[in-house]
Amino acid sequence: MEKINLVKSETPKLENKEQEAPKFEFKDLAEVEQYLDWKEAVPAEVRRLVEGAMLDKQVEASQTELALCDKFLDSLGQSLRQKGLSGVNISDPKIQNLLAPLEKVETKGGFLNVFESLTNPATSWSLKRQIYETQIKAALDWLVDQDLNKLAEQSQTESEEGDEQEKGSDQAPPSSEDVKSSMEGKTEKQEGEPNAFFRVKPFYGGYYKQLVFNKFDLQDLRWGKQESSYQPAETIALDTLKTRIIQGKVNGKAPLSLPLPCGWAPDVSSLQTDAPNGAEISINQDGLYYLNLNDQGVFDYQLKIGPKQAQTADSKLSEAEVSGQLPEELSVKIAELKKSRQPKMKQLRELVKFIRNSLTYSNSNEAWQKYASQPAEFFARLWDGKEADCFVANTLAVRALSEIDNRVNFVGGYYVKDKNKEGEAIMHAGNGHAWLEVWDELSRRAVRLDATPKGDPNLDEQEQEQDLDGESGEGDFGESEDELMSEDEAKKKIEELKKGQGAKEKRQAAPADLEKARFAELAECSQGQAQEFFDALERVRQIKDAQGQSISEQMKNEWKKIIVERKTETTDYRGPVRMDEGDRLEDPVSARIDIRSHEFNPTGFEKQETVEKVEMDFGGINIFFSFDLSGSMNEADGASGRRKADVQRDVALLFVDSLMQCAYVSRQQGDGTELLPIKLMATVASSKGETKLNLTDRWTPKEQWALYASLNKLAGGSTPTHQTLQLIEREFDQEMTAVKKKKIPKEKWPLNYVAEISDGDPDDFAQTEKLHQILKDKGAVVRSYAIGGASASADAAEPLSSFEQLPQILSKDLIEKFKQLHPRRIKQ
Repeated sequence: MEKINLVKSETPKLENKEQEAPKFEFKDLAEVEQYLDWKEAVPAEVRRLVEGAMLDKQVEASQTELALCDKFLDSLGQSLRQKGLSGVNISDPKIQNLLAPLEKVETKGGFLNVFESLTNPATSWSLKRQIYETQIKAALDWLVDQDLNKLAEQSQTESEEGDEQEKGSDQAPPSSEDVKSSMEGKTEKQEGEPNAFFRVKPFYGGYYKQLVFNKFDLQDLRWGKQESSYQPAETIALDTLKTRIIQGKVNGKAPLSLPLPCGWAPDVSSLQTDAPNGAEISINQDGLYYLNLNDQGVFDYQLKIGPKQAQTADSKLSEAEVSGQLPEELSVKIAELKKSRQPKMKQLRELVKFIRNSLTYSNSNEAWQKYASQPAEFFARLWDGKEADCFVANTLAVRALSEIDNRVNFVGGYYVKDKNKEGEAIMHAGNGHAWLEVWDELSRRAVRLDATPKGDPNLDEQEQEQDLDGESGEGDFGESEDELMSEDEAKKKIEELKKGQGAKEKRQAAPADLEKARFAELAECSQGQAQEFFDALERVRQIKDAQGQSISEQMKNEWKKIIVERKTETTDYRGPVRMDEGDRLEDPVSARIDIRSHEFNPTGFEKQETVEKVEMDFGGINIFFSFDLSGSMNEADGASGRRKADVQRDVALLFVDSLMQCAYVSRQQGDGTELLPIKLMATVASSKGETKLNLTDRWTPKEQWALYASLNKLAGGSTPTHQTLQLIEREFDQEMTAVKKKKIPKEKWPLNYVAEISDGDPDDFAQTEKLHQILKDKGAVVRSYAIGGASASADAAEPLSSFEQLPQILSKDLIEKFKQLHPRRIKQ
């Protein structure tokens, strides 16, 4: 791996002045590119600690609003400055246990001090990123889970206690997706905390986008939108340290749009609800996430939300459908901006600022009555009155902006300014808000602008003005003081260095680089992470059995045999055909007529063709995995000396990748038929059971990285295998219900195989065995693979002393299951 020569520049000694902090300089393109990759892959809170220590700066205490995470980050910052734990006061044993091993990490070349390596200018940025991902990230993920689980438990306790004053007053949001101006009719202010529609904890303030509109009806002064089309929401990697919990009540049978900050997404797998038949999360064409329940009534829910770890390009905004005569003064301003030759985004920002500064904030019903009395003159009357709330001002802004670019939408949601006494962000009828989004052709993103006049008590005017000046954005902690270079500066530096190389020295991206970049984009991970996955995939595909044969190739070859046996040759009759196409004369009359009419190639012949047809099959095989990420998986594996969790991760990747390749063979050879599909599900037992890959035959970069990253986490907690089996049973039942609905004969039902993998007994052995029996009664085959000792389970496979032995044993068992699909015709 190429190292970065990060040079400490020489600075003259200053007399009678405080010694300046060290400065650093990047010397070549590769160094800056690796640094930019570091910035994309590592959370800002961690980066500021590392780079602050390199700059010898005292960094402010972390404020993630997550108690354990803040303790860990503060201790990590001190340890980085001290190059170790000496002199660092760590009061929490959990934090001590997580940081202590980082002073001496065993590697192939010896031992590594994480704190020294991260702050050493000679350490390459790619190695720094790798150290973060292998030594720190898993600890942060675990701590975030601990913090959020504690908050979730507190919410559950409060709900069960039925505190009428606090949570008991929460109500489900209205099912209607209509938005109205506060000027239409004021409501009396209630005493105490307003009834909450949504609660977010820990607190996160600002804009929460919920609805998007693009059609304004000038007759009834209402915003409308195109009908939503939904598709299931996929699991997206979230920024760990900004993850939050959203909770509230929801009306069944009515899809509820979840309000989220821009660039955020829900953790689909974390959804919890008391609805009898559960719930699901879907996404519509505008990128809005909806919560759907099939039960009638009002139910509680909660789930995790957070910023996407890797932001992708937005879908282009729909065009606004808005009409109405604009006031002359505003039309003149629009004409001036068009003639100014300023960039289009600059014109749009200036126009919104002009509208905002020309209006006065008000929710006067009298003013609304005047505006609405003549809908055709709505905008002219508004401009004369100059009074407006967020709805009215932004409606006018959308109409005006459409004269410059009609890719503009009206947005409804909430603005959260202050936390409540429990440290939550709450959304209620009183802080509902409206703004607009415009399309930025240069960045290919939707940009938020807000024309609300000054004076709205629920709005942070500074954030609003930053949007209008083009200075908004998440921003990194201490971007100018605690980091070596901002993201914009890094990108500028890269452009400068590229230009400096000259046209002849410009490198064209190799196919491998393009593949890595494409994978990173689709998987929503960094290119460094993509390379790590490619390396892992190449490594596991080389795993061989005792005879030296590739296990991956064995499984694929056996599956191909089954597919070939499903193909049969049949005779296809075609006729009548021309003489040069036919095999023999079938219709002498037709041939004689053609011959008499001087046809040199008469008809009347027949042709027999042998064609290959695929036997229709609906069966196939569903394979359910339960992996172990309990604390003991951090121990060394008996055969290899590697961490058990690392060996298991490679084994999991080997089997899932190989089986997904078999699934591809089925689709490729099936020619559109349902030829022996293979589907896989992966669950993980670590403090609790979690689904990491729903039953699917999809193996896109998103699924690949999500599974790999989940198995690469720091192992911890106990082994609740009964919980993973409950998840498997639920998915099993859903799959078999779908099979039965298709009225597929029982003899063509899929085989179902459950592989339970652990390094010891589960937490609840009796419940685990009970679930084994339930799954077997439903027709599944269950195998319990206990590594490092014999299992007392009735379904135990042969004992294994090491995870290194698992690939050969499990592949053998799976191939036997393959053969059951066509036992008499498979070649041995």
